[in-house]
Amino acid sequence: MMSIALFIVLLFSVSANTERVYQAADGFKAPELTLTACDGSTVALSQLRGRYVLVSFWAAYDAESRIAASGYRDMALSMSEERFCLLSVNMDRSERLFREIVRRDNNNDEKTQFFVGRDRAGEISAKYHLDRGLQSYLIDPQGKIVAVNPSLSTLSDMLGA
Repeated sequence: MMSIALFIVLLFSVSANTERVYQAADGFKAPELTLTACDGSTVALSQLRGRYVLVSFWAAYDAESRIAASGYRDMALSMSEERFCLLSVNMDRSERLFREIVRRDNNNDEKTQFFVGRDRAGEISAKYHLDRGLQSYLIDPQGKIVAVNPSLSTLSDMLGA
């Protein structure tokens, strides 16, 4: 029991230290990203200009990214789609595993869930520098990254939620 409590404390302390917020003028332009949703529709990051977009990369093997993705989903459900969009991008190798995790986590919103598979995972990982771990990026309406791994309170403050 003690080791579980220590793990949870460690997890939250690491995630708290990874948040970075930028001034939009100093932010980096987000790399283009085109995804196919579970429902078959295609979404390009460039099509979402004019609103905030949170691109959340996660995988079943990465507990921190999976927990964050779940929290982001809950927040997205309470936000206006005209102002905020969530792109929850799974980086697992198996689509079967992805679908099972989505089902178990009760996260079956087909418009926000994306599986990229091993064919595209390397390309996307290189563009978003995911070799250092899975991360989430908040992109402003002009297409600039303004926060990396934002906490829910930071998202709420930035979006006026």
